[in-house]
Amino acid sequence: MPIPVTLLYGALNALLTTLLGTSVSLGRLRMKVFTDGVPTGTLHRLVRAHGNNAEWAPLGIVLLLLLELAHAPSLPLHVFGGLLLLTRSLHALGMLSPLRLGTPNAVIHYLLFTAMGGYALLLRFGY
Repeated sequence: MPIPVTLLYGALNALLTTLLGTSVSLGRLRMKVFTDGVPTGTLHRLVRAHGNNAEWAPLGIVLLLLLELAHAPSLPLHVFGGLLLLTRSLHALGMLSPLRLGTPNAVIHYLLFTAMGGYALLLRFGY
């Protein structure tokens, strides 16, 4: 299997995105909201939790794939993949609950993407 780490975290993030998308659909059914208008309240939080994950998870998975194809060692790949799944999960949890995880989670998330991009450049240009 040529890309086992990306396969693992890609699958887990796909399941998270599917779970969040399902919660939007169920929320629409429960609240009887079938229009394309801007959602409010709980439905807005459900939509944003799903949308934010759908925006960021693919880029993280692509970065992870590129690092794995560049033959990065397994440990950093698992750290990056695990942190990607953790930050995406914490963001969704923060959006769907009264927990205020936004700022610390955003900092970790941006640091993660900076580290992944920087590591990719190091692999490309040598260190």
